[in-house]
Amino acid sequence: MRNKPNYRLFEVGSIIIFIIITMLIVIFNPAQGVNAVEESLPSAKLEAYAYAMPHQGWAPMRVYFSAFGSESTTGKILSYEWDLDGNGLYDTDASADGGYANYTYTKPGEYLITVRITDDAGHSSTANTIVKVKHPSSSSVDYWTIFDDSEVRRVELQITQENWDSMWEQPDSKKRVEADIILFGNLVESISVSMKGNGSLGGSGEKKSWKIDLNDFVDEQEYRNLKQILFHNNFGDASMLREKMGYEMSTFAGVPAGHTAYVEFWIDIVDDENPAEYWGVYTMVERVDAKYVRNRFGNDSGTGNLYKADAWFEQGAADLVYYGQDIEDYPKPRGEVAYGLQTNLDESDYSDIINLCYVIDGVQYQTKEDFTQALEDVLNVDGYLRYTAVLMTHQNLDTYQYTGNNFYLYQDPMTGKFEFLAWDLNSAWMGSPEFPLYGEKCCMGPVQWSPLFTKVFQVAHYRQDYAAYVDLLTRYWFNDNYFPARAAYWQEMVSPYLAGDKAYVGDSALYSLEQFTSEKNQLVSLTSQRSQYLQSLLSSEQWRTIIPEPNVDLNTEGNVNEMH
Repeated sequence: MRNKPNYRLFEVGSIIIFIIITMLIVIFNPAQGVNAVEESLPSAKLEAYAYAMPHQGWAPMRVYFSAFGSESTTGKILSYEWDLDGNGLYDTDASADGGYANYTYTKPGEYLITVRITDDAGHSSTANTIVKVKHPSSSSVDYWTIFDDSEVRRVELQITQENWDSMWEQPDSKKRVEADIILFGNLVESISVSMKGNGSLGGSGEKKSWKIDLNDFVDEQEYRNLKQILFHNNFGDASMLREKMGYEMSTFAGVPAGHTAYVEFWIDIVDDENPAEYWGVYTMVERVDAKYVRNRFGNDSGTGNLYKADAWFEQGAADLVYYGQDIEDYPKPRGEVAYGLQTNLDESDYSDIINLCYVIDGVQYQTKEDFTQALEDVLNVDGYLRYTAVLMTHQNLDTYQYTGNNFYLYQDPMTGKFEFLAWDLNSAWMGSPEFPLYGEKCCMGPVQWSPLFTKVFQVAHYRQDYAAYVDLLTRYWFNDNYFPARAAYWQEMVSPYLAGDKAYVGDSALYSLEQFTSEKNQLVSLTSQRSQYLQSLLSSEQWRTIIPEPNVDLNTEGNVNEMH
């Protein structure tokens, strides 16, 4: 008679074999070992966050990381370990730096970045963020040649006396006339030139801002794949730094922002005997158009609606308030809808922007989760928080929540979400160093109610993300270590080109050369004081208890009810 199998012995043996195999895998496959990136279940005792700035851009791209806001309820955080290259290993120990780290990406790709945090009670938690790096060749425009800002290059407008005079008969009409232009030694014939601007148009003397359209008189004519180039006169800015550095700061934050470069601008009246006349230093700025958005969001993304926000005193503004399902019921500053459609003009379909306003302002939500889910379905909220963090840090108040002006909205058809795009930053670096972390409560100018700004900051985790972005900005860009040297670099480049009456604005310049330097010093001082003020709020964790005013319930405009 045969003995019965010993199933207990069989089970024990199986367990021993399994343990041995597991140990061998750990030994010979270090990517699964102690330092490997592993999926951790969320811990109620330890909460981890991961942030990157910038999180998107062209290679090579240096990215700064933080675990801002991470906390343990049972002890002290002992270690911060990062997988910065997405190779599956925690190969960067940032514990000595409080979780802050940086990495330079030279290869295009989408990288999943992970941080692991461990406290002295033995609890661990992880968080992820994504970094997207593009190769410059993926752009349809060679921005790095057109907007070469390693020197101040020459631009010469060649125009007849008749066309020149006709533009000046009524500057507010922004009449387009034919001319030629020499861009950095390259002659482009039969372009159109017109004045541009609103408030700056009437107050800038002779030194107007110019818009150059290359294809008005010659179909499909381009310069290096661009059809329009803008030249801004730095109105209201003796330092000539605000716009240049505002766009640079936006790019650092990962906000879609145009390329810029300084140029020396000359005007030649071709049918007189006089040589070309120097008109001063301008900032050449990339136009926001379909090509712009394709190069930011992908070649398949250039078919969405692009809107330019406008506002004008009591005539109304692009305030994102819901006024109903008919676009004709929305504000019309200067006689045109506040959301100026820039693409798909043949269709003129405003249903997407109306729906955005409806989601923001036209619905009574029962819970915070209902609001955030609906909002995140139609808006890149992270992008809006980055955009707002830049503006509230360097204090450009001529924008959405205060004037309903000077921003673009793009509805990306690939995601179905709207994106905020940086625009018109010459009003930055103005105000008190102690301007509140989340900004002043609305409203100024034509804006009487800014629902997106008000409602977003009633959501605790949106405030957390926003504070993390302000922290990164003030640690690595908007501070004494970076800003003064960068400001000095641009002014040293520009200063040799400021001789002459039109260095600033017209024959009777609004600013002196002394103001060029003194205003730069004011910007440096404001940056230093404001950076220190914001860091004091962030380091003392006051940001956790500060709730921006007005505290408005997501259901109605009148009730106070913070959303956690």
